[in-house]
Amino acid sequence: MISYGVLLALALVLNMRDLRMFWLCLVVGGGIFLPIPDAYFYLNCALVELTVAFLAYLIATNASKPVVRISIILMALHGLGWWLNGYPPESPYHVLVRLCEHAELIACIVLSHHTMKERAHHA
Repeated sequence: MISYGVLLALALVLNMRDLRMFWLCLVVGGGIFLPIPDAYFYLNCALVELTVAFLAYLIATNASKPVVRISIILMALHGLGWWLNGYPPESPYHVLVRLCEHAELIACIVLSHHTMKERAHHA
């Protein structure tokens, strides 16, 4: 969870001046840090990702399309997790979900206004 916190903090700092990107970072972070009850775990995870994808679409920033696509992948993974019962913790489900959650935060960092401005400056 430390890596999620570090990436979220970095994304929030880099997007402080762009309100829509800042909100997108909060939505993605909320989807990651929201406590999910054990009852209907996979369904609830998929619904959280559906909400993240919908809100990312509405916010419409540089990182919205990648976040929506990653959220769709996460919804499919949660469906597979439910179907395959997702355990043990080293299963592909858990590894791929962590990877995709990190990718959502990385998209918010890489596509931040600050990073894009630096990239244009060096081009």
